[in-house]
Amino acid sequence: MMTDYPDHTAEEERWYALRAFWNKTQPLMREAREAGYRTYYAMRTVDYLENDQLKYRDEPLISSLFFIKCPLNWLQEFRYRHYGDVMVYADVPGGKPAPIRDGEMDMFILVTSSQKEGGRVEYLGEPKPQYLKGDLVRVTEGIYKGAEGVVKRIRKDRKLIIAITGVAMVAISHIPMCYIEKVEK
Repeated sequence: MMTDYPDHTAEEERWYALRAFWNKTQPLMREAREAGYRTYYAMRTVDYLENDQLKYRDEPLISSLFFIKCPLNWLQEFRYRHYGDVMVYADVPGGKPAPIRDGEMDMFILVTSSQKEGGRVEYLGEPKPQYLKGDLVRVTEGIYKGAEGVVKRIRKDRKLIIAITGVAMVAISHIPMCYIEKVEK
């Protein structure tokens, strides 16, 4: 995972990605919130038929993956207390917890939170290099207004790819091309 952060101090709050084991996502997030830190868990609304009636339920977009915005020193203590129950995404060379850039996290929250407003987001797994090539674009209108990512063709459909480097990648469908503008680097 690559970040734009220099070696920051252990007291600065940054976003971190964590994977929970043994169905402990909710208790781990609750502990972080009770300690005063922001958490995020991407959910999606799915529809299903029950007794010939269409019903809806919320379910995780990416099972067991959650995010905490906290200082590095608190995260390290948290990881130590919950050894075996949680894994923190880390830099490959050093193995230190890797902070996520605020801009990447803001885009991820923007697009995954739009599920309630009729958005269609699909989890693509961890980022693959072939999805990161191409022009950077920004959505100018609609529920995803402000999101930036790369437009790619996946399964014969245009999708906007939003990635948290080394952690996760999602694709958004059905964005009219007139709502997209190229971002100059």
